[in-house]
Amino acid sequence: MYERLLLPVGEKASPDDRYEPVFDLAREHGATIVVLSVADTNRDSVTNLGGEVIDTLETEATDAAERFADRAREHSVRVETEVVQGTPHEEVVAYADAREIDLIVMRKRERGRLQEALLGSVTDRVIRLTDTPVLVL
Repeated sequence: MYERLLLPVGEKASPDDRYEPVFDLAREHGATIVVLSVADTNRDSVTNLGGEVIDTLETEATDAAERFADRAREHSVRVETEVVQGTPHEEVVAYADAREIDLIVMRKRERGRLQEALLGSVTDRVIRLTDTPVLVL
């Protein structure tokens, strides 16, 4: 039923125990988890460090994707990683649409009601914009 699961993760995300159902689902279905981390181009991300220009958000996004990939491998799950630049909800939807993703699995961040009302969330936007089924943890 599920062959490719998309797991979008933020640059600060950590593969804690709340992600266990994702790994279990992938293992039970023999699915591949595609860990997608988006370097949000709406934020300043370039830093000059010792004369070398470094895109810190892309570096953080890559590190996050690798943390989740390592955790998936610990659970004997096939995993791929992808790091892209752009607006997170737009990139998640575009990636799922373009690459035969069967299910998007996302976490809903805990925010206050006012912050949620003013800012919305990546998860909410993805749910509204994609035709791909979304499982929210």
